[in-house]
Amino acid sequence: MAGETRRYTVSEYIIEAMRRTGTGRLYGIIGTSILDFLDTLKRTGEPPTYISTRHEQVAASAADAEARLTGRIGYTVVHAGPGFLNTTISLGIALKDRSPLFVLSGGVKRRLEEADAWLWVDQQAIADPLTRAHARLRSPDLLPETLRGILARMLSPVPGPGHLEVPEDLWNAEITVEPPPSLEELTVPPDPPDTADIEEALSLLYESERPLIMACGEANRPGAQRLLHGLAEKLGAYIVTSGNGRGACDEQHYRCLGRVGFGGGSRPADKAFEEADTILVLGGELDDIATYSYTMMPIGALIVASRDPVVDKRPIMPDVHSRTDPLLFAEILLRRVEAEGPPGPRGEWDERIAALRAEWASMLEEAVSRSYKGYVNPNRFFHELGKRLPANTVVTAGQGTHIVYTYNYLRVRREKGFLAATNLGAMGYALPAGIGAALAGGAEHVITVVGDGELMMTLQDLETIARTGAPVKILVVNDNSYRVLLLRQQIQKQGRVIGTLHGNPDFTLIARLMGIDKTLKVDNDNAIDEAVSFILDNQGPMLVELDISPGDLPPLNLEGSTRM
Repeated sequence: MAGETRRYTVSEYIIEAMRRTGTGRLYGIIGTSILDFLDTLKRTGEPPTYISTRHEQVAASAADAEARLTGRIGYTVVHAGPGFLNTTISLGIALKDRSPLFVLSGGVKRRLEEADAWLWVDQQAIADPLTRAHARLRSPDLLPETLRGILARMLSPVPGPGHLEVPEDLWNAEITVEPPPSLEELTVPPDPPDTADIEEALSLLYESERPLIMACGEANRPGAQRLLHGLAEKLGAYIVTSGNGRGACDEQHYRCLGRVGFGGGSRPADKAFEEADTILVLGGELDDIATYSYTMMPIGALIVASRDPVVDKRPIMPDVHSRTDPLLFAEILLRRVEAEGPPGPRGEWDERIAALRAEWASMLEEAVSRSYKGYVNPNRFFHELGKRLPANTVVTAGQGTHIVYTYNYLRVRREKGFLAATNLGAMGYALPAGIGAALAGGAEHVITVVGDGELMMTLQDLETIARTGAPVKILVVNDNSYRVLLLRQQIQKQGRVIGTLHGNPDFTLIARLMGIDKTLKVDNDNAIDEAVSFILDNQGPMLVELDISPGDLPPLNLEGSTRM
């Protein structure tokens, strides 16, 4: 109850805060500077459950994935100095993708801070551009105010990572304070949109002949599909998504055109974006990725609902910019459209979209029909897998050409059903995110699609998957190359290849040595049906290796990609 106080150590208070705001798991790697904290966690015998990984980047990105899926805070604890430094890629991913990842790190004892001590680096200077809020704890009495400030800043109005550094000599220091705040106490409800913004947006949408809705990560939350499907159906609009927006609309819904922009945008989504005369953007990702570095610009009216201040810094000026929660904006719009009645039919727009879809379907079918001697056709494999995946599936991915197959053939059916390092473009996210998504639970399948180059960056944590039993289904797309760059060298650099070809171990053998018993290698099209059944009919962790030709180019918007 408010007003009641109790005695905590610094460690106990932080652990209690994790219980009241977190998802029940804490990822990390032990070190001398956090030994007292983990000892306290062990002695309590209560949640959060500690998940020991084999690299701090994996710990942090696993926590990031939990945060995205649950809508809560994801927690990781790491050693001072090198342990913290190993989280910086994950912090950058979380910052760019607006994920509330909390990194708790140890620090050198306070008396050694100015002495260039062992393990000392200026963590706060490093954390400053990578987090929404950060602090080095200077006194135990400052902990409640400091921690509350970091957590609140991480959650509102634009989510993002936070960092707290605790000097080694403070973990067991005692304080007498009120209990830490709950998640609900830290979350500030959004202000309602201005009535004038709603009226102007409705006017533009009713007058539109080619309306489009773009759903971003900011709008990809429980309840998004009901609102987006309802608005699209009532307005005669179609829906496209950003990379982080995948799942905000059911990609099998007839109004959903898929992802827009660089790195996997579908042709119908891109062309609809180019030709729409009014676009309602729900969220703050109308950026260089969505527009192929601002070479594919909207031609008509633009309505943006987002609380992200970055919208004001981008070189696209909205006709309406409502600085409010995008789902709240959509909910009010839908209520008004339902009350006032839908606009007239959009027959020409429907015909244009049908033609774009037919053209795209032909491109996909051509890719599925390809055949490679000694290799499996990845287009056909993912096409067959996509036909059988249940709606309650979460797909995790990092970066690389292989991710395009997930855009082309794996339909995302549930909100937050696709997790990737979209806005930083970092490799190394897919496997950690698979761990976090699988341990968070709630999905029938967690499918991790990873390239060979990316898997080699996190390979050691196959052991974490085996030890924890996290039911991650890893699909390794192995082309023995960094294929994005290899293709650019072949096309743009007259075939001058450097640094993009490499050898690989047998990933199925490595997985078995690490303790993952279910493995399968697929190197021809005749094995596809068996492989899909293997993936969907078996439980627990597994690894399936697809040997593919480095020359396969999945269907994508080559014109837009070349411009970018």
